[in-house]
Amino acid sequence: MKICVLNCSPKNELSLTLQTVLYLQKWYQEKLDEDRFDIIPAFSGMVTDKIEEAVRKSDLIIMSGAVFHFDVHSSMGELLDMLTDNYYDLIKDKPVTFLSTSGMLGDTLAHNRFEIWAKRNDLKYINSLSLESSEILSPKGREELFCWFKYAKAMAEYYKERHIPKAKKQGRVVLLDTCENETFRISSAIKTAKQRFEDSGFETEIITLRDNNIRHCTGCQCCFSNRTCIFKDDWEKTFEKMYLDTDMIVYFGELHYGSLGNCYKTFLERHACLGRSGIEDEVIKSYFFILDEKSDREDIAAFKVNCETFDGLNCSYLSDVCEIGNNEKMQELYDKMTIAYNSDIMPQNGFLKNGIRNGFAKVAAGVKNRCPGDYSYFKKIGCYDTIPASPHVQWLDNAEDARRDREARLIPYKMTLLHLEGIPAITERRKNKGISVIKRQKAAARGLDLTKPELS
Repeated sequence: MKICVLNCSPKNELSLTLQTVLYLQKWYQEKLDEDRFDIIPAFSGMVTDKIEEAVRKSDLIIMSGAVFHFDVHSSMGELLDMLTDNYYDLIKDKPVTFLSTSGMLGDTLAHNRFEIWAKRNDLKYINSLSLESSEILSPKGREELFCWFKYAKAMAEYYKERHIPKAKKQGRVVLLDTCENETFRISSAIKTAKQRFEDSGFETEIITLRDNNIRHCTGCQCCFSNRTCIFKDDWEKTFEKMYLDTDMIVYFGELHYGSLGNCYKTFLERHACLGRSGIEDEVIKSYFFILDEKSDREDIAAFKVNCETFDGLNCSYLSDVCEIGNNEKMQELYDKMTIAYNSDIMPQNGFLKNGIRNGFAKVAAGVKNRCPGDYSYFKKIGCYDTIPASPHVQWLDNAEDARRDREARLIPYKMTLLHLEGIPAITERRKNKGISVIKRQKAAARGLDLTKPELS
């Protein structure tokens, strides 16, 4: 496969994002003897002859670069406009993705902008990655990068052949009907999804929320200490059926003011009894919706952010959101989920997750006596650690100081790259999926760990 990397970082050869691309190149060209990488500086905002030739020959385009002021760098913005205004025939129908290495809360704006640009100009957009630059030095960060790129490659091959992907191992998919009333379009879409996933080799189950007796959360806060809700209705049974042994969840519903309807919101609010630490399971998710008569296109844009927020609580991989209607587009998204499943993809919902976690950590710290499970969870993942100021930070007075500073920052990345042996070890996904989430959280509130064999 021929891969064109357009490195749009203003730091050019001193770019940390470029180091990340070099890891990919080393894994695939040197370790696996696969793929050809054309890595081309593209900071000028102009389409040079070298860029034009590489894009024309490529099977996959990766745009790599920094996120400035929560958006793509202005030079990349110029390049995107130039490509669509003057080179549309060159890029039309090409698979394309975006890689950034700031990994901050605001990255979601840059990635959303890139996605909108790609889809409006008929490119085959592949879910992009935002990875904290220092993460590439850790085994977990390298693993996430590797799994994402394996997914991006598989998606590019899928767009070329359009064969239905088969699940590499037996998996389970839940199709969730969140409508308050039965809707023909939703019911029909769920039947189509069931058939597609079963053709790919998955076991499927349909859960209809309105058929279950789930009461509204009253906010009594009794569950904060012991993870036990005062209501004995169908919530726990429905939740267990939805998450136990499940690998992927597909939500179907009607869009209400940029969010899913009240039936699903009632179900979601009862998740409070699981604690502020979230579900902590790697589940691939997508959302399919129909518009109600009051919805507009702005609601759809808001809905995607809302979905990212929901899944930021659960540490899950959000595949996409899709309006019900275009069957071909919907089938593509089902296949996209299957490819993500086959690629052992890490839970790339980091855009909003960290911001939500930090906010919940502050709440848990304030009520740690009532919520010991939450407090101990956040303490365990380091939310209360104080980071000492670096003694090596110095004022930069001129361009030469800045250049030397950038070169110094690159040293650990280059050293790691020199000693990189083999491809990353892939962690077993969903290793806790056979253990009840609710039982795990109740045990956590008591300081126990149900994932240990002697306690399960």
